[in-house]
Amino acid sequence: MSIQARVFLASLILIGFGLGAAILLSPDPGQIDWPVFLILALLAVGSQYIPSETPSRNDHPGQMFYFAGALLLPPQGFVALVLLAHLAEWARDSVARSGRLADWYVQPFNISMHILLGLLVGRVMIYFQTVPQDLISVWAVCGALLAAAIYTLLNHALVGMAQFLVHGETWQKTGVFKAGNLGVDFALLAMGYLAAVLLQVNAWLIVPVLAPLYLLRRSLSIPWLKQQINRDSKTGLWNGDYFLQALEIEHSRSDRYQRPLTIVMADLDFLRDINNAYGHLAGDAVLVGAAHILSTQFRDYDVVARFGGEEFAILLPEASPQEAYVRVEAIRLAIEQAAFEAPTTQVKIKATMSFGIAGNNGGRYEPREIVHRADVAAYVAKIEGRNQTRIYSEDMADALGRGAVE
Repeated sequence: MSIQARVFLASLILIGFGLGAAILLSPDPGQIDWPVFLILALLAVGSQYIPSETPSRNDHPGQMFYFAGALLLPPQGFVALVLLAHLAEWARDSVARSGRLADWYVQPFNISMHILLGLLVGRVMIYFQTVPQDLISVWAVCGALLAAAIYTLLNHALVGMAQFLVHGETWQKTGVFKAGNLGVDFALLAMGYLAAVLLQVNAWLIVPVLAPLYLLRRSLSIPWLKQQINRDSKTGLWNGDYFLQALEIEHSRSDRYQRPLTIVMADLDFLRDINNAYGHLAGDAVLVGAAHILSTQFRDYDVVARFGGEEFAILLPEASPQEAYVRVEAIRLAIEQAAFEAPTTQVKIKATMSFGIAGNNGGRYEPREIVHRADVAAYVAKIEGRNQTRIYSEDMADALGRGAVE
């Protein structure tokens, strides 16, 4: 059984557990405040269709209404709210993807996660509410904030665990515990608490809450836009400016703690010939394909960048040139064995890459000098026949100085 199927099965079991707990904790449907339920359901469903400014829709405002529902509704009403919102999400994705859901196991996982977290919020609030449904006493406020913090942390922990199990992504790569990501979700839940208080006073007071929600939603695009500034638009890799900034930081750390640092410069061989033979769209396809291989073969904390044209640069902290050589050779062979598809030809295009490696040698060289040395090694690899990996040595500099390499 695949890990996706296991996540799906476990999610179904948890959903069943949540439904059973909701029925046991609140057996009387008459306890549901139907006007409040309908308002929250409309808002939660509507939040699924708010346009996103970023490629990810993980931070949608539906969590705000789930949290309000966990505070105001009995368990079975809260479960119904979550199910309705995710049914709307499923409908949205089905239309967008012509009925095909790429990650079919994600929906039940999200449903089970929010149901269990919402039921937990209800249990937490019981210990802080001296009067049932009291949300404005000091203890109730403390309880709601504590519940929001627990909801946020557990939500991110469960998402990070799922990403690790399904995709093998590390906690660092997923970014689930970054302060900014946690802060946004906590702010959404805090607004959910405010929405619950206002709904108790007068249902119409929920309308002003939607204005800061819009501002918060817009603010989610800012980190992504900042990241895009540092990205190469064609390959999606980091650009040269970001690479040099990262190099300055890592070089300073390497110098301070006397740790190894290595730079790899790489050039696609004969890209101009590919452009001439198959067109520039084919050259771009090879460029993007090679960039994808590079981006998937290095560590999370390595920096892989397009330095310009067909040239790439890779920053490897905590690695010596000899350690980098083994990894780079494997990548060079992977590129050599790859066959790239292009829109301008039915022929699978073959390509190779030349690599040059240079290290900081105990912090004796400045950042741009290391880049230059790696560039020289890559140049020598090309001169000596291409599709090779060379580690910089002083002999290369001497040869260049004598004009032996042209």
